[in-house]
Amino acid sequence: MLKYKIDVADALERKGFNLYKAKTTKLLSQDTLKKIKKEDTSISLESLNKVCLILDMQPKDLIEFKATGEEEEIKKKYNF
Repeated sequence: MLKYKIDVADALERKGFNLYKAKTTKLLSQDTLKKIKKEDTSISLESLNKVCLILDMQPKDLIEFKATGEEEEIKKKYNF
């Protein structure tokens, strides 16, 4: 499962990127920004690219993978 390493919404706010800025610049959709605020990582790679641009960070600085119990079972089942 992908998780944010940092509070991306807060980092964007500190850079001055809020819902109004999303609407006026169209860099990120308001829906994408709402997902980020809910810590939902199901954003597009294009959106992730734009978040990296705004925050001047690499994807590895923002997200990490941690297997859930269910994912660990799949891994064992298929000998990954």
